Amino acid sequence: MITAGEIRNQQFDKSLRGYDTAQVNAYLLQVANDYEKIYSDHATLRETVQRLEYELQKYRRIEETMNNSLILAQQTADELKANARQESALILQQSKGKIAEVFMVYQELIKRMGIYSSEMKGQIAAQMEMMEKNQKRIDELSDFFFGRDLKEILERLEAVSLKEE
Repeated sequence: MITAGEIRNQQFDKSLRGYDTAQVNAYLLQVANDYEKIYSDHATLRETVQRLEYELQKYRRIEETMNNSLILAQQTADELKANARQESALILQQSKGKIAEVFMVYQELIKRMGIYSSEMKGQIAAQMEMMEKNQKRIDELSDFFFGRDLKEILERLEAVSLKEE
């Protein structure tokens, strides 16, 4: 690559019908200045491009890290959801089992209460029947002991004993 200094120091052979030396030198000076500015701008742009490429790589690494983090977070969320679903299904199944068990206990309790109630009704009916029989006997005995016939017998007995004395 040619440098600005080489352009400035470039010498041309003189010929009879050659170019005007002052114009060529002025032109070469202008070209050298422009070339130097372009070369400087190019170096600055190359530095900027390198810096931006470095930053771009840095941001790409950050982006990759963030994407990996998002993927990991999504996987973790999916695992948590799956675990929560499994746990809720297990809890639901256990709850259904316990509810069924409680209903069976209540059914058994109601059945036993029905049996107990029937037995109590039977016992009470038997007791009532015995009480009715006893009441009939009491009524019969009351009729006998409080009836007119007994009063007459007692009065006669009393009279009999008075006569003997």
